[in-house]
Amino acid sequence: MKEADSILVDGNVITMDEELPSANSIVVKDGTILFVGDKEEALSWLGSNTEVINLKGKTMLPGFVESHLHPAHYALNLLELDCRPKHTSSIETILEKVRMAAESAQDGQWIRGWGWDDSKLTERRNPLRWELDKAAPNHPVILKRTCGHMAVVNSKALELSGISEDTKDPKGGKLEREIGTGALTGLLQEKAQGMAALPDYSFDDMVKGMKLAQKDFAKWGITTVHDMSTQTAELQVYQYLLEQNELNVRIRPWIWAVDQNGWTGLLNEVLSVGIRSGFGNDMIKIQGMKFMLDGSIGGRTAAVAEPYEDDDQTGILYNTVEEVSPFIKQSLAAGLRVAIHGIGERAIEVAIKSLEEASESIDISHLRNRIEHCALPTNDHLRRMKKLELMAASSVGFLYHIGDSYIKNLGTERMKRVYPHKSFKEYGIVAPGNSDLPVTDGNPWTGIYGAVTRKSLSGQVLDDTQNIEVQDALKAYTVDAAYSSFEEQSIGVIKPLAKADLIVVSDDPLTIENEKLKDIKVERTFIGGRLVYSESRKDEAYV
Repeated sequence: MKEADSILVDGNVITMDEELPSANSIVVKDGTILFVGDKEEALSWLGSNTEVINLKGKTMLPGFVESHLHPAHYALNLLELDCRPKHTSSIETILEKVRMAAESAQDGQWIRGWGWDDSKLTERRNPLRWELDKAAPNHPVILKRTCGHMAVVNSKALELSGISEDTKDPKGGKLEREIGTGALTGLLQEKAQGMAALPDYSFDDMVKGMKLAQKDFAKWGITTVHDMSTQTAELQVYQYLLEQNELNVRIRPWIWAVDQNGWTGLLNEVLSVGIRSGFGNDMIKIQGMKFMLDGSIGGRTAAVAEPYEDDDQTGILYNTVEEVSPFIKQSLAAGLRVAIHGIGERAIEVAIKSLEEASESIDISHLRNRIEHCALPTNDHLRRMKKLELMAASSVGFLYHIGDSYIKNLGTERMKRVYPHKSFKEYGIVAPGNSDLPVTDGNPWTGIYGAVTRKSLSGQVLDDTQNIEVQDALKAYTVDAAYSSFEEQSIGVIKPLAKADLIVVSDDPLTIENEKLKDIKVERTFIGGRLVYSESRKDEAYV
């Protein structure tokens, strides 16, 4: 019998494996799980060099699989002004950060920030360019909203970007103007963000930021991430870190398909090289192509079917079926799966219709194609999604963090079908959960809490219709998310021959009160059997 590298004993192991839901011991060799079961049999793998780890009754789970985030964007955000609500409660506090940054910035240097949320600011409105002008009159400023679907800039930034009062709105975007005067407010919505003439970050900046981001992933117990907007620079950073043995999270890239929102589409390049879904290795594995059809509920730019509350607007639909369907079909025909951002009903309809058209000539039922976010599907959408075996990459993590803005913008009736995990289950649609980091905090426990309780950060009950059980919520962040990349046998689960991606947590989620789910802490994180985070040694997270 093989000698194990490590044996973990006396734990409360929640395996997420239906054949053996629980155990107390695990055997690991060469980064792979050899055995899951009882302590006595596990110790039969004991050798002279085997490390025995006593879990002392602590709960162990498979590492979390984050099905939709933007790791490289989050990485760069960590180098920018942090304007998230927990750090900036008002516009004035944001402006103070901008003033301080301007004092130390070189002449002409862009000041960048991220994370502001008008629904949580004291003033309950967006910052304005004139306010930014006063804080930094000689520097271009851009501050991205938490949703990533809009940003506010100052007059210097507008000038450098060649944007004036006479500039027309781009297709799929909007330059907000002051009611009455028509003056630009500085708010760039959706594709208008791509008009800002921002300088590119350097490769070294991206590496520095990604190292910081990885520490947060490990702290949250995330061992695999799906990058939903991968471009050339990001892929190079991931490969560089892997070559340097400094990649501490598994990356599943979805490559940005067409030019949008200031990001360059790579569909033609990927097609010409001949890369197919699944290309790569255990650490970096290409998933397919990412398309985007609308905005966000929080920013009122998602393409909804009925107007937003107290408004006559129905959001922004980027493309029609006729415009996007050929690209989707081209991708599928080349062996590239697709993930299509669709939040509002109109965007979800375009996504499904495009895939239905592709299915007329290509068998797509086995490809596990995805609709990203999938916030407001109708029953008809769910029926058609099941017929095509589509997945709903559900941003259920939004419920806790920005659910208050959702119910404000959609009303109570529509809220009953937002990120409808109960309905997904009833229709047999696999729906991995996600945070869409940096749109919301990346801690999976807040997403699990929201899926179970349907409560927001303020304690507001958003609805009592779509609640799911804790076990199903855990599946959404483990084995169901792994299913999305055809890896449900190797990640997101604790079973023989799976990767030893494991987390030790402070409490048993299956027995703790639901209200305490959001407070569960990750105490240790292992990737391939290697300890990458220890809560007891926070200052040396990677050991």
